[in-house]
Amino acid sequence: MAKLFTRFPRKSMVLCVIGLLVGFSTVSLGPAQTSTSSVWLDPDGQPLPFQSNEAIEDFLRTAEIVSQRRIGEGINNPFKVLLEKDGVQMNAVFRDIHEESPEKKLNDGTTKYFFRDDTVFDCAAYELAKLLGMDTVPPAVERRVRGTKGTLQIWVENTRTNRELKEAEIQRPGEGLPLWRWMMRWQELQLFDNLIYNEDRNLGNVLIDSNWKLWLIDHGRTFRRWKQLQNPELISFVERSLWEKLQTLDEALVKERLQDYLRPYEISGLLERKRLLVEHIQNLIAENGEGGVLYTKR
Repeated sequence: MAKLFTRFPRKSMVLCVIGLLVGFSTVSLGPAQTSTSSVWLDPDGQPLPFQSNEAIEDFLRTAEIVSQRRIGEGINNPFKVLLEKDGVQMNAVFRDIHEESPEKKLNDGTTKYFFRDDTVFDCAAYELAKLLGMDTVPPAVERRVRGTKGTLQIWVENTRTNRELKEAEIQRPGEGLPLWRWMMRWQELQLFDNLIYNEDRNLGNVLIDSNWKLWLIDHGRTFRRWKQLQNPELISFVERSLWEKLQTLDEALVKERLQDYLRPYEISGLLERKRLLVEHIQNLIAENGEGGVLYTKR
């Protein structure tokens, strides 16, 4: 699915939409639930009482840890943690990786320079997403668990990874979500990943709920110092409100919100990539018109 929906230049995307509309069967993930963008769920699948992300953040910082176990997946094998406070229970994921090296050879044979894999970037990604008006990065906070400093992030219940859908040969959403809207959700992912210079977006760190909403997790290998875009050619369409937020993203506010998580040169790289993204999208609009680039989320 990642190959199908995340790596299309504009002309290829248009042709692929036509092919998908006539060639793929519709498969449902199961009964739709209330959108988890506004209702978070407890371990039993019931709505949690939180009315704001700030309330979730407070719960993540202060709730008692009832149990924890290794997930058994991913490069760093994080913990699934059960939290409880005032009779409310919530699952969360705890990541505690802090790795840094001037030069690191990865398992795929590539070499990364100024390598940094740090869970603090989960908090940075969450704060940046809020500044952009995006609700696809689950709330995350810094916290010590078992005496180890890391990040706690709310567990998004009733989801499947992109890898699980691919293995199940589920190609596209059910009738409730038009294919073009599904593809636009991947375009939002591409914009965000270019902005944070995500070097590790893979089939396992995109979650998809029963409403086919994408949830972006595991941002340990992001916010590189590089002052260029990684894959700008993958961005062809932009949601209007996100475009407005990106253009007006205030440098001082970015520094204020992210200074606890990012080093100065990482913030500098982020701000330059923001400038380049705005320039790229302006060029798309100049070439294709606003109607050919911008869309409105409904």
